[in-house]
Amino acid sequence: MPSQSQKFEVLALAFLLLLAPSVLVQRAAGDEFVFRDLVDGEPSGKKHRVDGEVVVEAVDGGVLVCGDDGRIWTIQPEQIVHREAGPPPQPITQDEIEERMLADLPAGFTAFRTAHYVIMHQGNTEYARDVAMLFESLYRAFFAYWKNQHVKIEPPKYPLVAVVLHDREAFLKHAGAEIGDTAANVIGYYHLASNQMTTYRVGNMERNIATIIHEATHQLAYNCGLQTRFADNPMWASEGLAMFFESPDLSNPRGWRGIGRVNPVNLRRWRIYQASRPADSLVTMFADDSRFRSAATAEDAYGESWAFTYFAIRTMKQEYIDYLQQLRQCKALQELTGRERIEMIESAFGMSVEELDKEFVNYMRRVR
Repeated sequence: MPSQSQKFEVLALAFLLLLAPSVLVQRAAGDEFVFRDLVDGEPSGKKHRVDGEVVVEAVDGGVLVCGDDGRIWTIQPEQIVHREAGPPPQPITQDEIEERMLADLPAGFTAFRTAHYVIMHQGNTEYARDVAMLFESLYRAFFAYWKNQHVKIEPPKYPLVAVVLHDREAFLKHAGAEIGDTAANVIGYYHLASNQMTTYRVGNMERNIATIIHEATHQLAYNCGLQTRFADNPMWASEGLAMFFESPDLSNPRGWRGIGRVNPVNLRRWRIYQASRPADSLVTMFADDSRFRSAATAEDAYGESWAFTYFAIRTMKQEYIDYLQQLRQCKALQELTGRERIEMIESAFGMSVEELDKEFVNYMRRVR
């Protein structure tokens, strides 16, 4: 199954656009907010207190706030009970995030920590350790890869958090409250607003490592400055990057060894799609995300996004990096038109999409 994290991004953006009936102002300032949840459209639910950095503010007073734990809150003006200006807060520590998570989660959770991750789990310490070691392997490989490409990325500002549920039933209960019916179709996900990874103890971890790595790659990309949360990140770029990192290694007992190997699942998807691929396929993939959102075309879109990313990194690495550098400058909630998306591609790669398509298709014919 394709990754689901971008579906959550789409849903979240639809909600966030409630902030934008009027002009949005980009700013970075610290404020303390006390606000209530919305219940049936009315501010009558649970009261929250958040020390955070205002990322975007609408002229009507609605705000996008990044809390001191990395969680992004969308607050409508009618929800705000109290607001007090102040400096941007210091990111919380692993000790503080553990304490906060234990207070928020049901009884029975405990924490397993590594240098960069806090894994909240339901007593399955051995599995939590396996997941944590996999994440740390990805972390080292991810930073080494971009360092070798001379791309500057920053260490995560906030502790990286993953929640590991005991079993499928517990996962569906927990994830269902956060992502709804989509939980039934996934074994794990990265949530754009909470900034957390969620998964559960699967029976055969080796078979599911690619999915776990995929979602953990999203978490890293959004926390090291390679991508901006709630910016208009084209799905082909986000998903292609995660699939480039996820490639399984069936010769390795751990099922994953590194980055950039040929991804057999997505190569097969690409081969099937290529037989009936329309001439404007890259244009439709670059211009908007509709192919990823439709069940009828998602499989082909994921295969093509992996294939193009693989081609771009293998044959036009600097141009691809230039594209990522342009993309990371995009601001939260600033939507690009289809034409702007295409122009960004053509500017970075130095050729038209039609010329790029010929290079791409010719190269992928030789990939095995």
